[in-house]
Amino acid sequence: MGSSPPKGGAIAVGLCGAAGRMGREIFRAAALSNDIVIAKAYEAPQHPSLGAQIGAAVIQPDDAPDFLEGCRVLVDFSSPPEALMPHLQRAAEKKLAAIVGSTGISAEIRGQMERLASQIPLLYSANMSLGISLLTILARRVQELLPGAFDVDVVEMHHRTKRDAPSGTALMIAQQLQQVTPDQNIHQHSIRAGDVIGEHTVFFTGVGERLELTHRAASREAFAQGTLAAVRFIANQKPGFYDMSKVLGI
Repeated sequence: MGSSPPKGGAIAVGLCGAAGRMGREIFRAAALSNDIVIAKAYEAPQHPSLGAQIGAAVIQPDDAPDFLEGCRVLVDFSSPPEALMPHLQRAAEKKLAAIVGSTGISAEIRGQMERLASQIPLLYSANMSLGISLLTILARRVQELLPGAFDVDVVEMHHRTKRDAPSGTALMIAQQLQQVTPDQNIHQHSIRAGDVIGEHTVFFTGVGERLELTHRAASREAFAQGTLAAVRFIANQKPGFYDMSKVLGI
């Protein structure tokens, strides 16, 4: 089972993790766009959503023989992230661009993605929000300007069912700050409560003063819109390993 071919030159996307929270949000956002269509939708074999229709796509197992046939970009929000590499390897065989938004990526998997990016354009971000990308860039700039006497803390808050802690986004921010001052300890704190979509604050605390940079996601639509922006960007790139700062042109 598949779907109708995209119309009007729209970018055809194969979406893995289609039945998850982010997958459903991406479907809604793409349906309202004029230039992106979810042509194929995938979940793991035996997933209860297999066979369900979302928009013009029917959810298929990710081991289907025609995996990504007719697609231009793979968008992958698979959970657990160990499912990523078989998807990316098949995308590389077909010379398709790829976007990975899964969290909990290990250093080993990241290394494999970086090597695969020599063959295809591949964008990875633990958070697809454009606002989070700006927060990370601004925090890094603050870290460059402030003296080392300021303590640095990254605090993140998510819904009580989120599995990983710290969040992939908090780790990403901390890693960026650590690159500026490798000898400084970047403290990380996690809160799991209620139905919070996602909040991240970077505290720069000195003697008698404190600077705070905060991003709050009111809904997952922010992540879906960022994903669509990433699709538009990556579809026209050469092989390489990209992040959301490139989508913003920074």
